[in-house]
Amino acid sequence: MYYNRTLTDDFAQLLMAGGQLRWWYDFVKSRVDLDFLIGKNNKAEFISIYRGLTRIMTIKPTRNAGIVNIDAAPSYKEIAQEFFGVKSVSSITKEPIELIINHLMANGIKDRYYGNKKEGYYQNELSRKYGICSSDDSDFVIIDKEAVIGYENESEKKQLFSSLQDGYKELQRKISNLDSDKYGKDLDKRAIGNELDFLALNKNGDVLLIEYKHGSNTSGIYLSPLQIGLYYDNFSLLPKKVLQDGITRMFEQKQRIGLINEKWKKPELSGRIIPVLIISNPNIKSSACTKFYEILEFCKKSKGSDFLRNLKTYSYTTDGGLVPWGNT
Repeated sequence: MYYNRTLTDDFAQLLMAGGQLRWWYDFVKSRVDLDFLIGKNNKAEFISIYRGLTRIMTIKPTRNAGIVNIDAAPSYKEIAQEFFGVKSVSSITKEPIELIINHLMANGIKDRYYGNKKEGYYQNELSRKYGICSSDDSDFVIIDKEAVIGYENESEKKQLFSSLQDGYKELQRKISNLDSDKYGKDLDKRAIGNELDFLALNKNGDVLLIEYKHGSNTSGIYLSPLQIGLYYDNFSLLPKKVLQDGITRMFEQKQRIGLINEKWKKPELSGRIIPVLIISNPNIKSSACTKFYEILEFCKKSKGSDFLRNLKTYSYTTDGGLVPWGNT
């Protein structure tokens, strides 16, 4: 297992002050509907621009200096084909981004991952508030988005992650059997635990594993203890030094780029991992809260009373604040 999502220095330099794509950084920061996702896996490293949950554009380095591969979903590439493919960095403009955004805004169905002001809209807002628009006194800063742990090979992943995942799928099956009318049928067939929404660091040096839900996603909320539990178990398997070193490298790089406020002082890492659920626009008439605690108690009976014992739950308010949600 490893956790290394840091870009190579030459690639990251493109977004830094004086870099060839610094204007791209300025453009994204100036628009409330856009944000960056940067990262690396065992196949490639990338810089992506997102609008809500919609990936507008991604660039990946090639073996040749100054040459990158510019990519997007096939339907978006059709809008501005001449801008995509293997290109020089100097040829990148904001025109394809604007064309794609205008296309999305003109077609409400395609704009459902931001324009409907549900999950994508608030994820984007939360990500910017504690990322590119963070302040020196922010309660926490976002280190990584769509965070995943790396594995040396598929055998290791199957042994470590897949075995955890199977255990939670079994819990899903038992919950369906408990009351399928109340909690849902065939829950074990639902996907679970692919990517953590946000990995953050607070002022106490605690690592926050943040799962985000919109208030309209009733089943997603009340089943979230399973998803959060899987992420918590998975990240807890990482040797403490591996996780802390990965977080430190990402923090320092993002701060140099400007994706974390340069004056936010990184605390000494505490070694604590805190699972967090954040819900925007919670529906007070929904059964989500009651069922959430029923599922949480069911999991504790199956996995032990310490299951998610330090879980924090918050409501994300319309003015951008976080207030406690539920009983935790």
